[in-house]
Amino acid sequence: MQKGKSEVECQNFVRILEFVNQTHLFVCGTFAFSPRCGYIDTRDFRAVEQTEPGKGKCPFEPLQPFSAIMADGALYAATVNNFLGTEPIISRAMEKAPGSPPDIIRTENSVTWLNDPEFVASAFLRESEDGEDDKIYFFFTETAREYDFYEKVKVARVARVCKRDLGGQKTLQKRWTTFLKTQLVCSDPESGTVFNVLKDVVTLRVGNGSAAIFYGLFAAQGKDDRGSAVCAYSAQAVQSAMNGRFKEFRRDCDKWTSLPQSDVPEPRPGACVTSSPKWEGIASSLALPDRVLTFVRDHPLMDGPVAPLEKRPVLVSPGTRYCRLAAQRVRALSGKEHDVLYLGTEDGHVHKAVKIGPLLSLIEDLRLFPDRQPVRNLQLHQNWLYVASDNEVAQIRTATCSMHRTCQDCVLARDPACAWNTDLGTCQEHHGQAGLIQDITSVKVLALCPAERKELPTTIEVPVLVSARVVLPCVPRSTWSRCEWQRPSQEPSTYIVRSDGLEFTVAAATLGDYTCRCVESGVGGVVASYSVVNASQGGLGAVRSGERSYSVLVGVLCFVLGVIVSSGCLLLHEQRRRERLQKELICRERNGLDLMQSTTTSCSHEPQTPSSPEDERHPLAAAKKNGSLNGYPHLYIHELDTEQARIYLAGVPLAKCDETSI
Repeated sequence: MQKGKSEVECQNFVRILEFVNQTHLFVCGTFAFSPRCGYIDTRDFRAVEQTEPGKGKCPFEPLQPFSAIMADGALYAATVNNFLGTEPIISRAMEKAPGSPPDIIRTENSVTWLNDPEFVASAFLRESEDGEDDKIYFFFTETAREYDFYEKVKVARVARVCKRDLGGQKTLQKRWTTFLKTQLVCSDPESGTVFNVLKDVVTLRVGNGSAAIFYGLFAAQGKDDRGSAVCAYSAQAVQSAMNGRFKEFRRDCDKWTSLPQSDVPEPRPGACVTSSPKWEGIASSLALPDRVLTFVRDHPLMDGPVAPLEKRPVLVSPGTRYCRLAAQRVRALSGKEHDVLYLGTEDGHVHKAVKIGPLLSLIEDLRLFPDRQPVRNLQLHQNWLYVASDNEVAQIRTATCSMHRTCQDCVLARDPACAWNTDLGTCQEHHGQAGLIQDITSVKVLALCPAERKELPTTIEVPVLVSARVVLPCVPRSTWSRCEWQRPSQEPSTYIVRSDGLEFTVAAATLGDYTCRCVESGVGGVVASYSVVNASQGGLGAVRSGERSYSVLVGVLCFVLGVIVSSGCLLLHEQRRRERLQKELICRERNGLDLMQSTTTSCSHEPQTPSSPEDERHPLAAAKKNGSLNGYPHLYIHELDTEQARIYLAGVPLAKCDETSI
């Protein structure tokens, strides 16, 4: 409370939980805005050992954005270094000896390095066998300084530092000498939307080497809801940007420019110090010359941004706001691996998408929580996905093959983990076994699966009024389905074909039968069927007019009967209310009470507490002194319902009863 915070915020929120080795966890908590860290022995989980200050490692507040990762026993953290949250920091805390203070390397206090960042994620990539060239990557959103606009422009960034960076000897002492950053570009060429706010990033390793793919979840800047996008970046593209040209601010012309390579000193600033011949005579960053360290301090921003794979997002969802992301590699029955992503929405849904070719395609939509609440965390473990919200945690299987009842549905689902078992007649996880049916491209589904009898959907009669705006739903089986409408009017300007249905304005020419047929890889049929009729022409249509007329007549009679009964009840209630008010007024006049409505309906003959003249002048003071209101022990000031209680004079309401009117 001395810090101006609430009691809930001052609880100890555990923010960091990282494995140091196979026996110990490193844990940090907010600890009432005084972060503390320690170690937990995973063999017994009895106590937290070797507690130490968590400043510069753990955030001060429970909802402050941050990221942390453990790499070879050292904690790399991106957080804030002060209580006010005005000093962003990317640091490494490495313990020299048990019990001794850790050796900390951190970023410089400069807006050129970090300008109001919101940290999202981090990743550790082993890029050399001996560890000399290993790097740690940090992903965040910050306010750009290189764009000269009237309002602040947010940009997505990726920064990297070398694992063996020891700082400089004099210049950049205890500071990173390898800190470089650049922009992540994610824009949709079709809509022209620029997604520049980073929400989440996951890393997928490719093979056993240092190759990796970063999947980033983006949103557009501003309050308007322009949806979300997912862009994929290769680790090689990030390295190429870090090895490119530097960006420099020219004070003479007051603009940012690309610095020529001839103006860059040698050895290259920001590069990891290795044992290669180009670093001859330089054993570590402590031996770097001052001209190199000064250049790094003044030029942390690279000129070339990182473009996504395929030069476009792998997924764009205009109407959906994603907030969390998880990814895994799943091997199909053919042996080919596919990237499967799980996206958590702000209203408690989880969308499953599989990457087939250059783009992601949504194959499943799960609603996990009864209330609309954002997904806060997604964690994959073995064959399970754990989804956390503010109030609940859900556990679901990563492969829900049993929901597909037919062979065609199983194959067309395009889930690389599912295949059709012809002998058992079920859709199941294949685990690489032979004799099952699966084709992710779904080009052979007609040849693979036997013909199935499709039942036509029931025709739904839709009564409408002329000039009303109507949307007939038609949800296809998947994003690959192609749907066509059969409709009474063939005028193309009359209808708007949407992704979820058909929209039009009711007119005489638009009345009739509508059929939506969706086909995918030659498989499909009628998905929805409607009959649009005029509701104002003496019924709902000519078909089964007698049955509908009877239903309408029964409905009208029930409505009239309900009105009569409701009117009688209201009259009876009003009569009783007036009688009760008259009795109360007679009781109050007899006992000399104030004309205030009471909950009792009979005269009270209990002895009244005498009041002083001062109390009679100030009824509220008397009520507070006596602990009751006008002698009624059961009616206290704070128990009055200010929305329902009223002051009455001769049965006429004057005003609502609140502290002022009382």
